[in-house]
Amino acid sequence: MRKVHLITFGCQMNKLDSELAAEALADAGHILVADEAEADLVIVNACSVREHAERRVLSRLARFRGRRESENGFRLGLMGCFAERDGEALLAALPYLDFAVGTRQFFRLPEIVDRLEDGDCGLVLLSGGTESGPGVGKAGPRRRHRGIQAFVSVMRGCDNRCSYCVVPDVRGGEISRPPVEAAAEVRSLALAGAREITLLGQNIDAYGRKDGWSLAGLLRLIDAEVPDETGLVRLRFVTSHPRDVTRELAGAVDSIPRVARHFHMPAQSGSDRVLFRMRRGYDRAAYEERLAMLRKEVPGSAVASDFIVGFPGETERDFLDTVNLVETAGFQNIYVFKYSPRPGTPAARDFADDVPDEEKRRRNRTLLAVQERIGLECGRRLIGTRQLVLAEGPSPRDPDRWIGRTGENRVCVFPSPPSGEDWRGCLVLLKVESATHLTLFCRPAHDGSGEAAKAVPNEEDESWL
Repeated sequence: MRKVHLITFGCQMNKLDSELAAEALADAGHILVADEAEADLVIVNACSVREHAERRVLSRLARFRGRRESENGFRLGLMGCFAERDGEALLAALPYLDFAVGTRQFFRLPEIVDRLEDGDCGLVLLSGGTESGPGVGKAGPRRRHRGIQAFVSVMRGCDNRCSYCVVPDVRGGEISRPPVEAAAEVRSLALAGAREITLLGQNIDAYGRKDGWSLAGLLRLIDAEVPDETGLVRLRFVTSHPRDVTRELAGAVDSIPRVARHFHMPAQSGSDRVLFRMRRGYDRAAYEERLAMLRKEVPGSAVASDFIVGFPGETERDFLDTVNLVETAGFQNIYVFKYSPRPGTPAARDFADDVPDEEKRRRNRTLLAVQERIGLECGRRLIGTRQLVLAEGPSPRDPDRWIGRTGENRVCVFPSPPSGEDWRGCLVLLKVESATHLTLFCRPAHDGSGEAAKAVPNEEDESWL
């Protein structure tokens, strides 16, 4: 049997795919190792959404060339979006790469490893955007899941054809899992110790629309089928397309205590002209109306957003419209990306990449600086408040402190629990003492006896406020 090490680049869906691939390989008897030096099979799960990500993947693959050429038993594979789009070309260009597996074929990795043992290298198994198979999700228990957080894929692919995006090509069209199947997996993960579960979909608000289902209905089903006794504390979902966010969904988020009051709703631009060229299907006014609806229907909710700067034809006036949107929208945080043309997309085909790279970098820095100021103001307004935080564990940067998140996805840092106590997976009541634009620094709140308040039963009970 092989000793396997997986390296993952990209989004939460890629991380979940790696987890599912690892389980499939372990079920077939292979051994998963944390140190790539111990492995005789390395699989890189690669993102293709931006050019920078592809360059990082190629650099990482090249690091294994020496081992592949000097160690007879060592094998190297590629899976994910990059493999789906360019797998055949990469195998031709990189003689040290043994196989490429598409985004809906990774469950066949045990079969591929068997074929490698028979000397059958140069394998390419692509999805063509049509096959669903077990790769759409995984029903039943995930026996090897560890930790208090878990992902569940409830749909894959996207039917929106934004002009800059490769997702429909590398992930295929929208395919949703049956609600009962998705709820069963959430339940099994909760029983296995997951306290926070994130439902994933490239455009999750479109969940089930081809089959008469809805994301709101799925959230209500999970809430009914996964009782508090299973240990599930929070349920999240990403990513939301503004056009598909509904009042029904907002009502479900507001009425189900365990559903986090947090939306990741990418705007991409504040300019109507750029949004039209991006083929986003809405204008700025429609986005702002949807944002206002969420804040009215889900009081106290937080919204994060994504933006692309330097899109073809984006003028300074267009960029300033985006700056203005960020200044007025009050986002909790934003992610900013410099436009890079993706081969085969309408934007790469129809528009010249005419914004200089230095100007893209300037706009990136400017937009992040605006959001940093806004985020700092928002964080400072929370000083002195009490926050209910799901404790995740020791901070990677400071072992003497722990980290966790509020339901609105605000990162909190606080002192480690008393010796001998493990708060992982507990809801902890904290008081905010200081803040940066991204992080709240807290200390445990105390009840009348002076004892730290922890393991608060649920977020519906507001008696602690």
